[in-house]
Amino acid sequence: MSQEKLSLVLRMFDDETQLIERADKKAIALLSIVGVFMVFFLVYYRLIPVNPTSIALIAVYFTCAIFAITSLVMSIRPRIYHGKQKGGAKKEDPPPCDPTFFTEICKFPDVTAYRAALEEMISNEQATFDTYTRQVFHLAQINAVKYRHLRRGTFLTIATVAIELSLVIYLFTNFMGVGLMPPLV
Repeated sequence: MSQEKLSLVLRMFDDETQLIERADKKAIALLSIVGVFMVFFLVYYRLIPVNPTSIALIAVYFTCAIFAITSLVMSIRPRIYHGKQKGGAKKEDPPPCDPTFFTEICKFPDVTAYRAALEEMISNEQATFDTYTRQVFHLAQINAVKYRHLRRGTFLTIATVAIELSLVIYLFTNFMGVGLMPPLV
């Protein structure tokens, strides 16, 4: 096996890891946006008139906000179910303890056992290649789930903000129709 193959797999591993970091940063930023707009909602909540239109808008607002928060949290910490194979493909058996993946590292009883497994893996180029290709595959699966939740969370965040802005516009038009402006404090 050439060094180029391993270098390519390690670059792919790094790219997948960076995609995970980007998804987490985007999800945290969107959670912050939802939180800020929910604080704005609390400021104007006492001024919203009780009528069917405002109740419908508030119900849709809270539904979108709850689903947006849930989707964004699921983007930060996705649930991945291992063992599902599509198309009846045979599942490849991973090594008993993978010395390069953090959850597997914790399964070693002590540092000498970990060192021995790591040296054994590094000495065998094919095992090293297989280990990193398996990790790239699993990271790609994690990214697929993260970005699916992130897309849903982004759409719901935009819907939540749009509904809240329509509530504010409705509030101002309702008060302007009476000739009163709501206090900003």
